[in-house]
Amino acid sequence: MKAARATTVLWLMLVISLGLSHQQAAAYTVNGHVEEPATGWVLSQAAVEVFEVDPVPGGSYTIESPALAKASVDGKGDFTLTFSWPTAGTGFEIGGPDLVFRLTQNINGSLEIIYEEIASETHWNVANGDTLTFEVTSPLAVYVNPKVNLGSILPGNFFVFTRVGNCETGGDSTAIGAEIDCRGNVASSEGYCRPRKAPYNFSDMETDQPFGGTLHLFAWFGNGCILDYYKVQYSTNGGTTWKDIETPLPNKWYDTSDLNPLNHHWVSESMGPVSDGGQDNLYRVPYFVRPNTAWSWLDRVARFNTTLVANGLCRLRIVGYKRSGSILVPTTSSDILVDPGLGEIVLQIDNTPPTVKILDLKLTAVSQQACSILKFGASDSITVGFRVWDQRGHLRKYVLEAMYGHNCYVKPRPMKPDKASDDYDNNASGTPSWQGKMSFTTGYEGSAYGSGGAQPTTDCSSMTYAQMPADAMPTCAYQFRLHASKRTTNGYGLIYPHVEDTYHVTIQRP
Repeated sequence: MKAARATTVLWLMLVISLGLSHQQAAAYTVNGHVEEPATGWVLSQAAVEVFEVDPVPGGSYTIESPALAKASVDGKGDFTLTFSWPTAGTGFEIGGPDLVFRLTQNINGSLEIIYEEIASETHWNVANGDTLTFEVTSPLAVYVNPKVNLGSILPGNFFVFTRVGNCETGGDSTAIGAEIDCRGNVASSEGYCRPRKAPYNFSDMETDQPFGGTLHLFAWFGNGCILDYYKVQYSTNGGTTWKDIETPLPNKWYDTSDLNPLNHHWVSESMGPVSDGGQDNLYRVPYFVRPNTAWSWLDRVARFNTTLVANGLCRLRIVGYKRSGSILVPTTSSDILVDPGLGEIVLQIDNTPPTVKILDLKLTAVSQQACSILKFGASDSITVGFRVWDQRGHLRKYVLEAMYGHNCYVKPRPMKPDKASDDYDNNASGTPSWQGKMSFTTGYEGSAYGSGGAQPTTDCSSMTYAQMPADAMPTCAYQFRLHASKRTTNGYGLIYPHVEDTYHVTIQRP
């Protein structure tokens, strides 16, 4: 079941049926329905009251108390109010009662009025068969989806994984959005984070990002869950065997018990792992331990060191425990209802850095040792052999640069016999079937830097591409630097953003 707060306008439709005698009190029934028109959702566990409005001397009116009747709004948004009318008050009208209505909800343990009419908003002389429409605006109102089968999904006791770092769960293999393709009940889930492209245009937001390093796992326990502890477990063989996550989970809560606000402060507290009731590697839910308290990490349920598992798909699940005497027993579906898609998730793990290697440097087809002094004539050329490769096919980009002097680069980078730079987004094979699937299994080798040309007469660090001669490689010490990155993320950023290999020689021009 999904709940949401809204500040939009509600429409409350009341169908009035009258059954009364003008002189004798009779049963009067109000049937109604309340919902949010944009979504069709209905109020969650709300109560509706109806009051009679009577005139007072001087031409004004008063709302009589107590209410004529009170009823609950059911899971479909329907209610029925039954009361006797006419009453003994002074406001007897022949045509029908004068009524106002009030709606309330229990929100976080406090009864809140989400809609209340005043005397000037009275529905006068309500007649048989009238339909009354109410516009209600309230930032407090809480709604539920009436299409949810409340018989199988109990309100408030659900569990769902929500995020890995800043990557949201909930995607699938075709979804567009900041989501992870991780639904545990979908066989085709690949476990990649696929950050959104449109309407944004971030150059480093490649899709198909596997996960690596230490992951912060976020989840949510409904406030109706019944448990004392939980475990987060992982499996790398499709769920056949499971192991506990054992990483410590620190947290902090804000202590406001002192009457002097200047003495309020953060207090460190561990959420686990602990041992109790015959079980190890147990964790606690912060907002169950200290309700209505500010926590530094309200919904972080685990820190997962992915370097302990094999690369590939990894499944994650929650296991709840409750106390039974001196032991702990697993929770049942009535204690915690695990969401079928996001209560158990799969993530693609890849903790292998890319292979980045300068294989050889040749001066006019003759290999040269590092630190050599190369006599570089007008008819000579330098060829750098290199390899960039990622065994799991998650390469992001690579660049081979020739650097010298003070912030000087040889420009433009050569494109033959192979490109000195390439990246995922701009690769020629940009068809959807290649998106996120590039695998440099043989690597890219080669790139020749040209010879000849005049040495620039000014500091090259201040020159533009247009000013720099394409083949200007003056006498100087040179660093040939090959660097690459891959798409592995920890949920916040790439963990292999710059892996490099370098080769140094000195070029002496005639």
